Amino acid sequence: MTAKKKIPFAVSHRGAGSLTDQTAGGFRLAISNGYYAEGDVLPSLARISQELGVSMIVSRLAVRRLVEEGLVVPRPRVGCEVVGKHAAQWRGRVLFVVPERNDIYHVNVVGDVLRRRLAAADCQFAQLTVARRPDGTYDLAQLRARLRDPELVVVQMFAVPEIAREVVAAGVRSIAVARDGSGMFRGSDAIRFSGGAAVPDLVSRCVAAGVKTVLQFGFEYGVADAAAALEAAGIATENVCVRVREGVDGVIEAVKRETMEYFRRRLASRRPLPDLVYFTDDFAAEAGLLAMAMAGVRSPEDVLVASWANKGLAPVYARSVARMEVDPFANGEALADFVIGVIDGRAGGTPPVFAPKFIDGETFPRGRIVRRAKKERKNSKWK
Repeated sequence: MTAKKKIPFAVSHRGAGSLTDQTAGGFRLAISNGYYAEGDVLPSLARISQELGVSMIVSRLAVRRLVEEGLVVPRPRVGCEVVGKHAAQWRGRVLFVVPERNDIYHVNVVGDVLRRRLAAADCQFAQLTVARRPDGTYDLAQLRARLRDPELVVVQMFAVPEIAREVVAAGVRSIAVARDGSGMFRGSDAIRFSGGAAVPDLVSRCVAAGVKTVLQFGFEYGVADAAAALEAAGIATENVCVRVREGVDGVIEAVKRETMEYFRRRLASRRPLPDLVYFTDDFAAEAGLLAMAMAGVRSPEDVLVASWANKGLAPVYARSVARMEVDPFANGEALADFVIGVIDGRAGGTPPVFAPKFIDGETFPRGRIVRRAKKERKNSKWK
């Protein structure tokens, strides 16, 4: 046994996936290709942190994943020892594949729930973030190495064609969570992520309230575009999309700053406010509500507000925000049930659908209130 081998990979602070994902993935690949053989001991947490330039928290979490996956076993006063390839008798093995740029709140929550449920069901779980190159294509090398296991069940989160084709070509069982409009993927069970499922509820509330004008505001990854449905209902819709520079660090912060700047300029210009501002992104909603509040614009008195939101990450305002809310915790549970069913050979019927529900809020009360809001707006700073 030895823990003296040099760590055969590096991590990037600007690379694909979190530092924990990269660290766990590097060791996982090194074990798979035999660099760390059965009986070898992984470097200590301190050595991992020093050689890779990561924190002790990252090292600890990465090694914990390897323990949960049955690849290493903690030995008192020895370290984490690599076990034999067939030492762990698993009910099934699952690879959770995430394309880079989608490693966000919803994906993280779904992945955590899936990891917990599969561990409780004696199933091996591993997560792989597929790096995206500067030219927009994906680096499939690590994925190809992992797909050599014919007994693997691959779960593709927000599947993209380039990755899906690689999975299908490998002949492994695949479950693909795909956004509406992305198409179904041959050889996989397709679970629809229907971001626009609550759009009809938004439109019906607009019609009932007498809304005539809407500003739809979001950024390029918005998943609940309501512009066409609003226009079809006779509601004039201005669609503003914040563009975040490709490869920019801190996308979430960039979205918030761009949103703040847009509303600062808009309110300073005294352009008439619409009847409703609809945010297609919860981070943009948080920044937009703050910008309006700082300018003395109230909701619902001066403008109605509705938003897209992830449960647990909804925009916080002085009043509850009306929103299309998707529940990643429930999505994770439904996905876990489906995956375990596939592993046990008892899956059948229609796969679950991930869809938001419209949640009523004080920023967009029920009833016909637009004329009252406009009347009150005459005395407001923003006309």
